[in-house]
Amino acid sequence: MVLIILFPFLLVLTVTVHYGFLTRLMAILDTEWAQSTKLIAIICGLFVAHVFEVVVYAFVYYFSHLIPGFGELPGASFDDWINTLYFSFVAYSSLGAGDLSASGWLKILYGLEAINGLVLITWSASFSLLAMNRMQFCQPCSGGKADKE
Repeated sequence: MVLIILFPFLLVLTVTVHYGFLTRLMAILDTEWAQSTKLIAIICGLFVAHVFEVVVYAFVYYFSHLIPGFGELPGASFDDWINTLYFSFVAYSSLGAGDLSASGWLKILYGLEAINGLVLITWSASFSLLAMNRMQFCQPCSGGKADKE
């Protein structure tokens, strides 16, 4: 029951954070920086956005023991921040935790975080491609002189 309230909040929060990062990173395209500097700044900014989103979920896992019947992680404890962060990174990246197995509603949140992470990671990839096209990063790819020869 708690998940019905919790997940939409997490989804809206992470999508809003991601949108905020993307809009700010878009401003980099209008700078006079070198093309490589722009691209590096955008990729690093996207990385920071994803780490922030992972940490949001990690906080939920860390405090999940306060929610009765929410689930647990046998063999590991969310009392340890490193385990919690690791679990969240593995879920968000859709890597899959063969060494960790959640129970109860925690199992569902784990799957939902994986879907959310997949959507946000692909959004970042699309943004990166659009940014490179706008910067004309690859002339042959964007219809430059090399295509006409």
